[in-house]
Amino acid sequence: MMIIVPAVYILCLGALAFIQTRRLWNGNEKREACIYALSMTVSAIVGALLIADVKVPTFVLPYKIVFESIGKSVLSR
Repeated sequence: MMIIVPAVYILCLGALAFIQTRRLWNGNEKREACIYALSMTVSAIVGALLIADVKVPTFVLPYKIVFESIGKSVLSR
């Protein structure tokens, strides 16, 4: 069951992305089609991993380390 749900998600999202990418490509918007396809690929992979309960590393940790100390110093005043 853990493989079926992400696979169905990727198939549905892939079909939608393929239709949209073809529409952009045929409308002479090649650059937009490439950017759209790349962003949909990344979001499909991350979404499938999240559906499968895989821990995905986030980019929030470095910002949290930097801004948490600043916020604590401001609130302590």
